[in-house]
Amino acid sequence: MLEPSETVHKEVVMVAVTVVGTGAMGAPVARNLLAAGHEVAIWNRDPARAEPLVEQGAARVPDLREVFARGVVLSALADDAAVRAVFLDSEALPAAPAGAVHVNLATISPSLAREAAAVHADHGVGYVAAPMFGRVAVAEAARLNIVTAGQPDDIARVEPLLNAIAARTWPLGDDPARANTVKLAGNLLIASAIQSLAEAVSLAERGGVEADRLIEILTSTILPGPVYTSYGDLIARAQYEPAGFTVPLGRKDIDLARAHAADHDLRLPTADLLSTLLTETIAAGRSHQDWSSLAALQRDRTL
Repeated sequence: MLEPSETVHKEVVMVAVTVVGTGAMGAPVARNLLAAGHEVAIWNRDPARAEPLVEQGAARVPDLREVFARGVVLSALADDAAVRAVFLDSEALPAAPAGAVHVNLATISPSLAREAAAVHADHGVGYVAAPMFGRVAVAEAARLNIVTAGQPDDIARVEPLLNAIAARTWPLGDDPARANTVKLAGNLLIASAIQSLAEAVSLAERGGVEADRLIEILTSTILPGPVYTSYGDLIARAQYEPAGFTVPLGRKDIDLARAHAADHDLRLPTADLLSTLLTETIAAGRSHQDWSSLAALQRDRTL
């Protein structure tokens, strides 16, 4: 059985690192690396968004061609297109010193993960897939769960950095596509839980039962755990802002799961439905909200 790698009682080793992408997840990652004493530089396509981290002690990397100068890069970008633009279709990799390592924290397609690993290898750069489980608050608390896949030496080299941002890391071997497959499978389950909770809440409310009472009962009995508890609370309170994970990002991950399934001659009926429901939520003007706003549409559904 696969055992997780826990991030406690480990010797602290300081590492020089550049964080690429300082958005909702990248910013707390960078802050936690700074707090742990690592030498942190940052690059972001919009330099203004990185300014608060500079004020907190991070160095600014002015040119994308210099992001690998410190030897290790952690990136937290939004999607396949961003990863491709910043790393595969730029001068970042050709300019990288031999032996550099890129840790990709993003949720991307398994096919791109495999392609990225090959392109990095062509430039003498190691590639570690390390998608994150955890919302913004979890990232801020340095309690992420991170699934890792890549060459063992590369993973060992970046372990001190992962220890600074995660509660646990879960190794999956040397094929980066495996890590991203697990992340897509996990996000499919989370989206399914959100929609199921939304339907249960709408059913209870139509029957005169308060949403918060229903969630309390369910999460204390048959559905314990962080997903049902945290999303159940958001749905009960209709608290969809600020978004921990937006609706378009949720649809992106569900559609990545569907595409990966199709590559393996597999249909995912629930994922097909979720993609439709998330598309409806976007059309309803809720793109800026958390993907738990699926519940807002569900509450208004009629025959």
